[in-house]
Amino acid sequence: MMLYIYQTRSNFRLSGERIRRYVERLPNAMHSEIFRFRRWEDRQASLFGRLLLRHALHTRYPQWGPSVLERWEKAGTGKPFISGAPDFSISHSGEVVMLAMVECGSIGIDVEKVRPVNIDDFSQYLPEMSTVLKAPEGLNLFYACWTKKEAVLKGEGIGLQAPLEQVKLSVNKAFYHDRIWHLKEIECGTGYCAHVATTKHQADYCVEILNF
Repeated sequence: MMLYIYQTRSNFRLSGERIRRYVERLPNAMHSEIFRFRRWEDRQASLFGRLLLRHALHTRYPQWGPSVLERWEKAGTGKPFISGAPDFSISHSGEVVMLAMVECGSIGIDVEKVRPVNIDDFSQYLPEMSTVLKAPEGLNLFYACWTKKEAVLKGEGIGLQAPLEQVKLSVNKAFYHDRIWHLKEIECGTGYCAHVATTKHQADYCVEILNF
């Protein structure tokens, strides 16, 4: 079983014409989701996430043809899925947009741009941080803890609808209610932190970087 990671950067604003051409490649069901964002940065990142998905499906499973994205749906929890396709998860923060896909089991991914935060404000949500709040590496540990838990909740399909403190962390694993999640850090560049959570252990992963 292989874990596939697709990554791109949304570091400059595309022209309206190029946005239109990209959007036309996607099914109508995705259009309103993309254009609901007011900030161009969020709108473009949302578009790029779906283009990553389109690329992943067309290159890994060409036998499905271009209509596979028409099966885009959302579960009752709000998690998107494509009937018959592997589970996937999309995340973006700052300039980085990432897609994770796994052929067996469930998956969630979270990427965050590392920005200064008052870690004390999050102590009730991340009790694991209590012993490292004042450590020099506290900020990096905070984002590692946050992305691990958020990846699990996205894999469950509930995002931040559930309290982060309900996700319990151990070395390379997380526990949410009766499920065990396997955690893996994904390299995505200086100033960013990303983790993937999967219900099936993934020994390795491959990364493909695209430029839109």
